[in-house]
Amino acid sequence: MADVEGFCDDRFQPLRDLFQANLDTGLDEGGSLAVTLNGEFVVDLWGGTRDLARSRSWEADTQALVASTGKVVVNIAVLMLWDRGLLDIDAPIATYWPGFGRNGKHTVTTRQVLTHQSGVPGFGRAVAFEELLDWEHIVEVVEVAPLWFQPGTVTCYAPVIYGFILGELVHQISGRRFETFVTDEITGPLGADFSFGLRNLAARERMAELWMPASASARVMKSEIGTRAYGEIVGGDISSPKYLAAVIPATNGIANARGLALIGSMLASGGEVGGRRYLGRHIVEEAAREQNYAFDEALGWCRYGLGFGLDSAEFKAATPTSFHWGGYGGSGVTMDLATGLSLGFVPNRLIASDDLFEPRVAGLWQTLGAISAEMAM
Repeated sequence: MADVEGFCDDRFQPLRDLFQANLDTGLDEGGSLAVTLNGEFVVDLWGGTRDLARSRSWEADTQALVASTGKVVVNIAVLMLWDRGLLDIDAPIATYWPGFGRNGKHTVTTRQVLTHQSGVPGFGRAVAFEELLDWEHIVEVVEVAPLWFQPGTVTCYAPVIYGFILGELVHQISGRRFETFVTDEITGPLGADFSFGLRNLAARERMAELWMPASASARVMKSEIGTRAYGEIVGGDISSPKYLAAVIPATNGIANARGLALIGSMLASGGEVGGRRYLGRHIVEEAAREQNYAFDEALGWCRYGLGFGLDSAEFKAATPTSFHWGGYGGSGVTMDLATGLSLGFVPNRLIASDDLFEPRVAGLWQTLGAISAEMAM
């Protein structure tokens, strides 16, 4: 039986039992699980091993790549600018970043990017892995990227370009590099163990090694458009030191469950944690409101808020009022304004699934939903 460390409020014991069972059966090799209630931790667990040789235990501060789960932090940064009156999400992005308006993109709005209706789900050409590692270069690639279809007419999840569009928009408006804005305004004040790119050797030494899937991905895209969007990046290794050191906002967030749950707690608590207001509650409520419920050319039927997934028959959330996002391989964070609950999960065994949710996340969210229902009685 794998050792699980940390603490768990008695009300959330079913989550601990599931986390333990996944480690014992080998569904997980190592990982962390955390839950906050009204901004306070009620679950903070970690266990298993952190290396491929199974010789090093997962520690309290071990981190792992959380891939697209980092899009939640990208969304928060954008929402902050909107909340402060620095950004109109219904104005063309080119208003703030003129270079983005090239090749027909002059009418694309921030809201359309957040709801995956921008008409720019990808770069429009094959992009070498090394190109993603150079921010200035990839921003130029984004600027010349063509419009694939008229904004607002087609829904297609943007796996990689999403973070560069919104990240550079934050840079253009704030005058600070995207990763600096995130540290200054979000993760630093929260004390959240999360970053885009490893900052130093000490951070590298805390990283868990990834158990990669047998195949690069089991997911079958829903159309030719989705296949193109997902197939543009050529070569590379997402576990390589070069990749982990770069700033790639849509795909290389690095965190543990404690960091994800703490970030999620800001949203689950209506924008305020620890006496500090990060976002107006009305902004969080708008972000968690249905903006687009449509067939996504990459993922199938999805119900979107502002950058978040919402509960639907096809894209189930922990509760009907939850909003969420996850990353390739199984990491995820879910928030609920109605209950004040936030859950973060970070594994190092990556599971590629043809479903929107792989079995661990589905199980954790189903269990959290049952606990939420019991607490409401």
